[in-house]
Parts: sequence; C-alpha cells; structure tokens
Amino acid sequence: MLASKKAPSLGRLLHIGLLNPWLPISVVLSAGVTVLLAKTGVDAAVNQLARLQDPTFSIAWSAFPMLAGFAAPVLMPLVCAMRGHKETAKATLAAFLVALIAVSVLKALTSRVHPEALVPVSVLAKSQTFSFGFFQSGLMSVVEGWPSGHVATNAAGAIVLARRTNHALIAHSCWIWLAWVALATTFGISGDVHWLSDSLAGLLIAFAVALPLARAETLQR
Repeated sequence: MLASKKAPSLGRLLHIGLLNPWLPISVVLSAGVTVLLAKTGVDAAVNQLARLQDPTFSIAWSAFPMLAGFAAPVLMPLVCAMRGHKETAKATLAAFLVALIAVSVLKALTSRVHPEALVPVSVLAKSQTFSFGFFQSGLMSVVEGWPSGHVATNAAGAIVLARRTNHALIAHSCWIWLAWVALATTFGISGDVHWLSDSLAGLLIAFAVALPLARAETLQR
C-alpha cells in the first residue's frame, strides 16, 4: 500500500516560491517593460489620460479596490482556513508573502518617483526618474514606487485561489478582482497611485510567484 504524501508546510511553500526560477525572470522582464514604457513616454501618456477623469467618478470606482486591497491578500488565506481548505490557505498565504518580499526589495532598491510627486514638475520626467540604491527615499521607497505592491500581492493570492478552487464563481471573482485592482492602481484616484509599468511589473511578478504554488503537484511534494 502506497503511503500518502505529506502536504508541504508553509515554510516549504515559501522556499518553493522564493527559489522559483520564474521569479528572477519576471523581474528582468518587468525591468525591460518598464524601461520601454518610461523611455517611450507611454507611462506618462497613460497617466495624463487617467487625469482626464472627473475626480469624483475616479474615486467612486477605484477607492474600494485600493482600500480593500490592503486586506484582501490576508483575508484570502484566512477565509480558506476557516472553511477547512488548509492547503489552499497555505498556498495563498505563501503567494502573498513571497510577492510582498519580492516587491519590497525591488521598491527599496529602485525608489521610483510617484505620479503625484512635486519634483520633477513634468509628468514625463517623473515617469523616468528612479533613485537606485537602498531606501533612497526613506520608508516611502517601499510605500510607493516600482513595482506595484497592491497589484503583486492581490494578484498572487487571487491567481492561486482561482487555480485551486472548484467553484467557477469564486475563480471568476478572483480574475475580476485582479483586473479591478490593476486598473485602480493605474487609472484610479485620477492617476495618483502608480505608473502603468508599475502595475504591469506587479502582474508579471504575481504570475511568476503564483503559478508554481497553484499547481496541485507542487503541493504534494
């Protein structure tokens, strides 16, 4: 009789996520996309488009995902655990933590200027300004900057949950939530949150982190 394989611990899942080869690949791809969008002025153009929205309308559709996005990555594993889905709870928690670690390190090293910063004055110059080093903008380096932590952490948890759930409604809701957060960080609050490339980088990192953790065979090693 074959012995059942023990499901991996949270520590093992974190190890899998952090040492996943797709993570550094996603960082390189994200950097390339960011350089392209910043240098060609696409980041600045999209931000200026976002600023054309009526301020009240912009807040109305984007405030919820921005505020709830702080709690959602933690609530996903908590709700899964409370409903008895312990392995999915561990996988979504691991995805959140790995994504948080990855984006925090990148933010601290790049200190990208925020869209609502007062200096530089022009939108194009702001979109192209980074301060490479370590915490060049103090703690604000990890609060703002590149990539979007909101997108990366919410998307990582949502992708894992969408891939592991047997309920179509939950899976669809996860993909809708991922898209809503990504749109809110780019176009919400009248463009004061993130550059387009910040959000795209967050998505690339989220997929790189989440997909290995979402695979059933990974969780049975």
